[in-house]
Amino acid sequence: LGAIELFKEKATRARYEGKAVGMICRAHCFENGLIMRAVGDTMIIAPPLVISKDEIDELVEKARKCLDLTARAVLV
Repeated sequence: LGAIELFKEKATRARYEGKAVGMICRAHCFENGLIMRAVGDTMIIAPPLVISKDEIDELVEKARKCLDLTARAVLV
C-alpha cells in the first residue's frame, strides 16, 4: 500500500488551489493502464501481495509517466 501527495510546492507543502489535481492524475493513470485512487490530491495505490519484481518495475514506470503528465497538465 502506498500514497503520493501532490503538492504545488514541495518545500512549503502548498496545495493546488482550484484544481482537482488528484482527478487529473487519476485520468492519466487510467489512460495508461494504471489504477490509482485519488483521495483529494493524494494518490493511493494498493498492488497485490503477490506482485513480481517485473510488475513492480512496470508499476513504477507507469506511475512516473502519469505523474509527469499530471505536472505538465497543471503547470500550463
